[in-house]
Amino acid sequence: MTAPALLTRLMARLRPRSVAGQIALLVVAAIAVAHVVATLAFVLLREPWRPDDHPGVAANRLATVARLLEAAEPAEREALLRNAARSLPNLRIAPWDGRVPTEGADDLDDHPIVGRLRDGFGRPLAVVDLAPKDAKRDALRLGLVTPSGAVLQASLPDEPLRSPRQGAIIFTVVFLGLTLALLCVWAARALTAPLARLAGAAEAFGARNDIVSLPRRGPEEVLAVSRALERMRERVRRLLDDRTQMLAAISHDLRTPITRLRLRAEFIEDEHARTMTLRDLDQMNGLVEAALSYVRDGQGGETGQMVLVDLASVVQTVCDGFSDIGADVRVEHARHLLVRGRPDELQRALTNLVENAVKYGGAAVLRMDSGPRGAAVDVCDAGPGIPEAEREAMLQPFVRGDRARNLNEASGFGLGLSIVLAIAEAHRGRLSLTNRPEGGLCARFELPATTQNAPAAPAPPAAPPLAAE
Repeated sequence: MTAPALLTRLMARLRPRSVAGQIALLVVAAIAVAHVVATLAFVLLREPWRPDDHPGVAANRLATVARLLEAAEPAEREALLRNAARSLPNLRIAPWDGRVPTEGADDLDDHPIVGRLRDGFGRPLAVVDLAPKDAKRDALRLGLVTPSGAVLQASLPDEPLRSPRQGAIIFTVVFLGLTLALLCVWAARALTAPLARLAGAAEAFGARNDIVSLPRRGPEEVLAVSRALERMRERVRRLLDDRTQMLAAISHDLRTPITRLRLRAEFIEDEHARTMTLRDLDQMNGLVEAALSYVRDGQGGETGQMVLVDLASVVQTVCDGFSDIGADVRVEHARHLLVRGRPDELQRALTNLVENAVKYGGAAVLRMDSGPRGAAVDVCDAGPGIPEAEREAMLQPFVRGDRARNLNEASGFGLGLSIVLAIAEAHRGRLSLTNRPEGGLCARFELPATTQNAPAAPAPPAAPPLAAE
């Protein structure tokens, strides 16, 4: 095994397993990086270890000596100069007789070191260049005359003054901030990535394309939740499978006695009793088929490949089917919108919406449009509508709008909207019910669009407003 692989395995074993441990490691690592960067900046940007060689330091010290001479008595100045020369050998301090070299000296008024010297002295100070003009100089030989008449000569290093490295300091601070920010972002993303995958798997659970895998690596708390969610998914799947198999068995077992009862009912002599019995048998058979359809189409009992579907063709097919049996169903506005889904299920969902509109409103008008969420189909009627307090309950299975307890032909079984809602959610869409201001209900069936909407197709002549019955 190579060295990088061994290092990776060692880091993986040393990394804390819990969220609290990883957060603590992140904080400690950030503090350690901050200290390392600060130490490097201090070492690289520090002042020289020998401040005597620094021109600015030498100028300030010479200014201090000049101030002492200015304040001392004339009889004490000679001893003070000797002591200063012994204490500051690098400055080469010595008495001066005040004579200037015969050869012209340079003008030092604009020299930065002389400016630093005068600033340190704090009062007017005469400075004379004692070095010959043409001589090769590696230091400044200066003669100083204080306002009280004290004179001395000294030597200062003739080097440019180094200003504080402000740019380097700012760069170091910015680099430190960016380093810590990137480290925190990287560690936070690595820490929350299993949580994001867990949330995605939980969100996809129950949909027909439940293919999101649960995280297998991460903190102990996330793995514990992942294992619990996996066990829950298995239990829910078993419950759904058991329910589907139970309803399928009930349907299979009920079809035979219902068929036998239908045959026997044909021999009933009383025509009214025969008609009522056949109607009840039809309703029993319809209830069984509706329950199976809800389980199959609404809860993922049947899977199929999603394909690109022209929603306008599905809408037209549904409308043609109702028009063939004499129902007042019209398409008021159509657009060729592509969606990804299962055509049979989309057709069944729209059929249920149109059937409810025809049953309770007498007619249905369909409109297609594209919105921010994708493609949408509105199925509107002029019926009594649904009170807002009962709107959520109407989407639950076996809830009927008329609240009737008898199974008659008008009431149905209360599964139509539940199947539509389940199909919409299986296609990552949504179903919403709103009452129209002029009366009636408008059911909006929305699906996410997969491609850019095509130009609007020529719409048929606008249908007249639905008249309330």
